Amino acid sequence: MIRIVLLGLPFWSRRLAGILNRRPGEVTAEFLPLKALGTPTGLRVALAADIFLRIGYRPGAPTWRGRLFDALWALLRFLNPRARAVHYWQGTDVLNCLEDFRSGRLRPGPMTRAEHDLHWTVAPWLVEELAEAGLKSRFIAFPVVLEGVQPPERLPAPFTVLTYIPDFRWEFYDGPSIYRVARALPGIRFEVIGGLGTWVEQALPNLAFYGWQADVRPFLDRATVALRLVRHDGVAQSVREALQAGRPVIYSQSIPCVQVVAYQDPEALEQALGELSRRFEAGDLPPNLAGHRYVMETFDLDTCLDNYLTDLRSQLGRTKAMECPIP
Repeated sequence: MIRIVLLGLPFWSRRLAGILNRRPGEVTAEFLPLKALGTPTGLRVALAADIFLRIGYRPGAPTWRGRLFDALWALLRFLNPRARAVHYWQGTDVLNCLEDFRSGRLRPGPMTRAEHDLHWTVAPWLVEELAEAGLKSRFIAFPVVLEGVQPPERLPAPFTVLTYIPDFRWEFYDGPSIYRVARALPGIRFEVIGGLGTWVEQALPNLAFYGWQADVRPFLDRATVALRLVRHDGVAQSVREALQAGRPVIYSQSIPCVQVVAYQDPEALEQALGELSRRFEAGDLPPNLAGHRYVMETFDLDTCLDNYLTDLRSQLGRTKAMECPIP
């Protein structure tokens, strides 16, 4: 039994813990909030861990939050030196790490210590990006866990675009381009989850905001096309889910079975959506069956779990070998 303690971003830590716990008898995983580290229960959990798995808090960050997390991380490693350390990089953490590295703001001590840890990324291009900062990593896909979601026989009407724009990062998610295109294409409905559109100066009748949604399936059910434009990304959960549901996807990252439109290119976005809308009205826009097959193969739950556990067992094997004295 491998005992895993996850630390870092609560959303992704809890989600990954739930995925890992689908292998009872092989692994037990628990997210440990930072505030729990000062409690006797939290300390007992940390001291019993075989693996510390860190998500979303990059080592060496110059911010006060980054310094605090690095200090707590170092304390846990000191209190439980037997546990191996794993970092799971999600996307924005890589971007911030590279920006700090290139500007000389990255604190070298935590990064040097992290070089000896195991590093995973959720996208293959993140492996190359981390290498620039001196970290060797391996791509392991974050699995799709929506159950029972299949492509429809035909895409739903009316033609509706689903996208994700949180209010606090609306520029990062190219809100200005999406707003401009929604205004230019009033006959197309845009549904936005993740935020309430507080950044929009003038509301549009075809641009609706629904805030944070724990369950995206009702929105996928009525979406014709999914859209994600972002300055930097891993393979986004919203894209994986849309492909699983057999939707055509416009994405700013180049992966199989999507139509690529660059970040901050509203002219290209307007052209792409206009063409998809015309095809849909002509009855010539089928469900994205190739995208469904791709995502179910690449992000298969059991395959991803096998990859996680293979690497974790290898790490624990290294620990035991290091602890064994040479005769």
